[in-house]
Formats: sequence, C-alpha cells, structure tokens
Amino acid sequence: MENTLNQTVLDAFTDQVTDDLGSRNQVAGAAIRNGLSHTVPFSLYTLLNRVEGPYGPEIFWQLSREAYDAHVTEHLPALDQTGWQKRGEDLLHDLLGDSYTSVLQEQSAATNLAPGVAAQLLGCSTVAVLGVAGEHAREHSLDPVALALWLRQEKDPLRRALLSVPQAAPAGGLEKLPIAPPDLAPYPAAAAWATAPAGPAAGPTARWQWGLLLLLAVLLGYLFGHDRLGAPAASLATPAAAVTPTRPAPSADTKQPGRYDDASGNYIYDTGQPIILRLADGTTQKVGANSTENRLFTFLADPAIQVDSVNRTKGWINFDRVYFEPGATTLTDESFLQLRNVASILKTFPTSVVKIGGYTDSTGNPLKNFQLSEERAKTAMLAMAGMGIDMNRIQAKGYGGKYFITPNTTPEGRALNRRISIRVIKK
Repeated sequence: MENTLNQTVLDAFTDQVTDDLGSRNQVAGAAIRNGLSHTVPFSLYTLLNRVEGPYGPEIFWQLSREAYDAHVTEHLPALDQTGWQKRGEDLLHDLLGDSYTSVLQEQSAATNLAPGVAAQLLGCSTVAVLGVAGEHAREHSLDPVALALWLRQEKDPLRRALLSVPQAAPAGGLEKLPIAPPDLAPYPAAAAWATAPAGPAAGPTARWQWGLLLLLAVLLGYLFGHDRLGAPAASLATPAAAVTPTRPAPSADTKQPGRYDDASGNYIYDTGQPIILRLADGTTQKVGANSTENRLFTFLADPAIQVDSVNRTKGWINFDRVYFEPGATTLTDESFLQLRNVASILKTFPTSVVKIGGYTDSTGNPLKNFQLSEERAKTAMLAMAGMGIDMNRIQAKGYGGKYFITPNTTPEGRALNRRISIRVIKK
C-alpha cells in the first residue's frame, strides 16, 4: 500500500471510528469507509490548492499546528462535541464558496450517503488532514515553507487517489475542480488564499475568514481562546483605562511593571490582579487588570473613550503575552492564547477596526529590523484572521527599532522594545 498523506489520513479513521460515525448517522460503517475514500482526497486537494496561494504556507502551518495540539485525530468520532466538526465544515464551505452546494451534491451521489452525512465526512476529513499534517510538522520540526513543500510532494499520489474515485470530482478533470475561494479582504499584495470572489458571508455562527488563516491557523484553535467560566463575575476590579503613549511616536504604551527573563530573553509583564471580563456573547476571560485584553476591552466598551484620528501616536496598547522565536517570525506557543482572547473581544465589537504594530530593538541592521518587524506584525494579523476576524478589520505595519519606549542600553530595555502592539482605529 502506498504510504501517502491521503492514506495516512484514511488510516486515522480506524474501523472503530468509522463504526462509531456510522452508528451516529444510522448507516453502516462500511458506507462511512467508502465515503471517506471520496471525501479525504477531495478535502486534501482543496487544502493543497490554497496552500499554493499567497500566504498559504503560513496559514496551513498554523491551522495544522492548532489541530495537532487539540489532538483532533484522537477524537474523530466526537468532533461534533468539541466544535471542530462544524468548523471543519465551515472551513471547506468558505474555501469552495458558491461551489459548495454542487460539490456536496456530487459527494452525496458518489458515496450514496445523505447530504448531511456527506457534509459531516467532508468536515471530518478536513480536520483530520490538518491534524495529520500538524503531527508531521511537529515530528520533523518543519516551518511553513518546509511543510508546504512536503504537502506539494503529495500532489501526484493525490491525483491518483482522486482518479480512483472519479465521481468525487466533477466532470472536466482535476484542474477544473469548483473550488472558488472565499470572499476575503486583500492581503498586502494579494487576497489570501484567494484568486477570485466567492463564498457567502459568515453567519451568526461565525465562519472563519480563511484569508487570514490562511488556511491553517487551524480551524479551531480560536475556540479555546478564552475561559468559559460559569460563575458570576462578583466584585470585579475596576477596568484599567486604555493606555496611550507619552512620546510623539506610533509606539505602544510606556513601560509596564514586570521583569526581564534571562532564559528566554523576553520581558515578562505583570498584568495585575485577576479579573473576569464578561463579553457580549456570554463568554468570559480571566485576565489581569492591566492586561492587553482588559485595556482593549475598556477602550472599545467605554463610549467616553474616542479614537484620536488626528494624533495617530495615541491609543497603542502592547501585547503583554505575545512573543516570537529569537530573530524569527514564528510565534511561540504561549502567544496564541492572548491572540485568541483579543480575537474574541473583537468579535463582540463587530464594527471595530484595529492596526497591529511590530517593533524591534535597535541592534543589528536597521533595514533587516524593519523587515522583521513588518513580518511579525503580519504574522500576528494572520493569526487573528485565522481565528475568525475579517481581514477588512485588521491592518499591520512594521516600525523596526525607530520608536523605542525605553533605551536599548540594557537587555531588559531591548526586550521591552521588541514588541507587538495594537491600536483601535475605528470603534
């Protein structure tokens, strides 16, 4: 048997998994296994097509990483209980756009399964592909480009798999698969994962805007972005006021309490006493009173605080728990929690628009520092886009070492100046 990604994903659906899925849908396990032989290669081909688009490798890598961290391949029969099932279906729906309905009908006819069951298998297949790819990336320490190259090696065997189940694709050949991309806002140079307008707008259930995700920030990570606390928020601390910079530059707010960590080279912020933010959608976040989350929430929620459209140096707020690997544009694992928290807050203020600023210290080549800060800002932007924020609502800009908030003469000062910040430009 050919050892391909397609086969590895199919192997994740063991007989027990397919029997459980069949039982849930009142069909035989054999029918589920047959259906997966159609839906897995189709989902894989659809994802591969988008990986080859602008920002595709970064988004696919991030989505795969989150899927792996959530152990999705270990919970395939119960994806509907975790929210991943719906998100897998929505992700594919966004990728296919207006073609989704016809594709679903073709998959249903090819597998002799009801459209609802076919949709479920397409969603499961998409999530499983991300989980398996994420595991491969972790085991082999692959960055986004290396993971994309590995995925592209699967193109020929994937074609063979699709041709072995021709009904899974519409007439006209593989190159004519109806996988129009979703309607995404343009990235700095091109629409992410997109080459033409497509899918329907996200509904109340909030579908991912792949453009950001860029396919791959995984389609699910953002759902763990906040604490879903059920207890009442008794006696909450007074929210911290939005902090603005004290110097005439688009830098983030001034130095906050904290300490320099020699081991990581990062500045560890003291975010203050724990409080609970209760968002309009009913979710809650347990954060510090001086945290980025609380200050952003306060800025957006307080009608007395207005965006200064004249002095654009005001209103910048540092992310206090977002870090990158040294000299790289790769977010550290712990950074995603705060990015998800911020994305969750922005979802409850749907008219807001924000700008992400990237900064470095002053050591090294100024041009390289600017490029690094620009890419880091874009990475944070794409991550939040992958968590469900419309790309029309996020901007990104790098400032290099130009706007420092403290002298670069000490390791602590340089750590403080290496930062990502956020500014509300429209409430």
